[in-house]
Amino acid sequence: MDRYAEVIIDLISDAVDRPFHYRIPPELIGRIKPGAVVRVPFGHRSYHGYVLRLLKEPGVETVRDLSALVTAEPLLSKEQLALASWLAHRYHCRRIEAIHAMVPAVCRQGRKVGAVEVFAATAAAGEADLSRAPVQRRALDLLRARGPLSRPELSRLGVKAAILRELERKGLIQAGTLQAGTGAGSPGESAPAEPPLPLTEEQRRCFAELCTALAEEKPRKLLLHGITASGKTEIYLQGIARCLERGRDALVLVPEIALTPQMIEIFQKRFPGQTAVLHSRLTPAEKKIQWELIRTGAARVVLGARSAVFAPLAKPGLIVLDEEHETTYKQEEAPRYHAREVAWWRARYHRAVLILGSATPSLESYYETTRKGAALLTMSTRATQSQLPPVRVVDMRRELKEGHRHIFSRPLLAALQQVLARNEQALLFLNRRGFASFVLCRECGFVLRCPSCAVSLTLHTSRERMVCHYCSHEEKVPLSCPECGGTQIRHFGAGTQRVENEVKRLFPGVTAIRMDRDTTARRGAHQQLYRLFRERKAQVLIGTQMIAKGFNFPGVTLVGVITADTALNLPDFRAAERTFQLLTQVSGRAGRGASGGEVIVQTYHPDHYSITAAAQHDYTAFYEAELENRRRLGYPPFSDLLRFLLYGAAEAAVWEAAAYLHTLLQPLGAAGELLGPAQAPLFRLKNYYRVHTILKGERLAAHGRFIREAMHTFRAHKSFRAVRLAVDYNPQLVL
Repeated sequence: MDRYAEVIIDLISDAVDRPFHYRIPPELIGRIKPGAVVRVPFGHRSYHGYVLRLLKEPGVETVRDLSALVTAEPLLSKEQLALASWLAHRYHCRRIEAIHAMVPAVCRQGRKVGAVEVFAATAAAGEADLSRAPVQRRALDLLRARGPLSRPELSRLGVKAAILRELERKGLIQAGTLQAGTGAGSPGESAPAEPPLPLTEEQRRCFAELCTALAEEKPRKLLLHGITASGKTEIYLQGIARCLERGRDALVLVPEIALTPQMIEIFQKRFPGQTAVLHSRLTPAEKKIQWELIRTGAARVVLGARSAVFAPLAKPGLIVLDEEHETTYKQEEAPRYHAREVAWWRARYHRAVLILGSATPSLESYYETTRKGAALLTMSTRATQSQLPPVRVVDMRRELKEGHRHIFSRPLLAALQQVLARNEQALLFLNRRGFASFVLCRECGFVLRCPSCAVSLTLHTSRERMVCHYCSHEEKVPLSCPECGGTQIRHFGAGTQRVENEVKRLFPGVTAIRMDRDTTARRGAHQQLYRLFRERKAQVLIGTQMIAKGFNFPGVTLVGVITADTALNLPDFRAAERTFQLLTQVSGRAGRGASGGEVIVQTYHPDHYSITAAAQHDYTAFYEAELENRRRLGYPPFSDLLRFLLYGAAEAAVWEAAAYLHTLLQPLGAAGELLGPAQAPLFRLKNYYRVHTILKGERLAAHGRFIREAMHTFRAHKSFRAVRLAVDYNPQLVL
């Protein structure tokens, strides 16, 4: 009989980043299983720990007893224990950090949470006349369509407590409670499921291939490359229905919390009473209940953002990453995982199908289809009768030469006037990503770039230098353009607030909504702003990336891209790819209704291949041009990247630590190219100085053991205790 347990201590420290052996007290023998949460003595204190496995004999001579069993049932499944080990190895993090990423804190802590009050429509909900109470009617329709909703969820959707009280008084809804671990247990009855939509010929072909893959019950990766509005979501929905019929579960990931209101509505109408939602805006009580509904099998369809990839589904048969190219699928803190890789790990473990869906697939995913690592499914026409909107590229250099210096070009101003006069809707998009200022010649569009790394040089005003944040190449700040000799050298950038002010100044009386990090910081703001614009209570929507994808606004007939160049000129080898993706995605918001639409793109680089390809809706042209650049420079998908970031309060200590780490990593020079150490683009952040070294080479995961040993050696060096080290495998952003 197993009388010992191998335990990982719930403490983030290199010193305890290994298993410890404990004796199981006689009264707990047979009750403790792998994945259980236990209380163990460690040093002079007591900590929580997670049982990795049971042992007949310990691996050390001196063994202490476990103190207590914290959870009656194992918190971690066999799959999760294996996944934690893989995460730690793949992303160079501590195993406890991997466990923390997989399980919400409220579930790990074993804290009880109170029951959540939920409301649902009653069977008599259709008997009352609410023709004179449209707000009540909307709330009732919402509850009938989406099933039971908690008070906080309803509040985020704009349903006030007074409305709930009035509907309850009329007997149209009833309140109940939902307790974690009790299953669905919700009041009222869910509305019948909405029927599937008819499929186009292209959709039928893609759906047939998906059904074949599901029937094989072996790991399959499918890249669904469909233009905007081609009906990818309907493929997901019908694939999930087929998956449920086969007795398997389904997981759907979206890249932005902003997209979840629309997606929740769609999925809960199609799978009423079976859909759970996971994202960071849930309260701890809501998150625990959703987690328990998934863990107990009461919810078989999970919809969520990045961390939902760890949802404890017992038998996932289909995993979907919508907008798979998005950088938000990459976690920027330990463990620095990519949801796409974790999803594929889980698909292999469960012999499931992974669908990667996008109108603009990442270069890595598309390249994989040419190497037989994934199957390519293509949809090149819209599912509706609408056509892709025409795109007009405006050369802002010409606007400047002809004396027009406004943030809106003359064509965009004229189009805005016409759209607003017709009482239609417009979307104004700023292509902002990151922080960096770059120097641009407004006469010819020239941007100063690094001769080795093919990225723009970043202006450092404190030193009056232009710096490459990959290899530390430096140049003087130009006073005139090296290309044309012009003197119109400017910093580039414009903000959403400025655009909003200009819209209000130029078009008095027009209602504009701004959607950016400032306006969506408040809980429920995404849902409220989405609903206001969807219901056409505003004519203009202004925003950054969060309005560029996923949203379906039939009333939008004009999309104006204010700044197409900002992402293009950031110090990032993926700059061209991000520009193409964002322009293509935001262009797809136009022309979805019967009135059609148009897109106007303002740029200082009208001939850049990312902009011309986006204007022509030509992914293949962009892919071929960008792939050749990546091949020439040795960037992914032809190599891996490993970033070693050091940061500390004392600048000299950080540079000294970076030099020491560089010597430890020197043997890896044979595996690739070791760049740096150099200033990180955000050199000083939150009072920390930041320096990084980047390793570029093929199959770097094979050197994981050496890298971990170098990390431990560095962290054990007493002189650098005040300098922290973060390692990122294939980073999406190098800031």
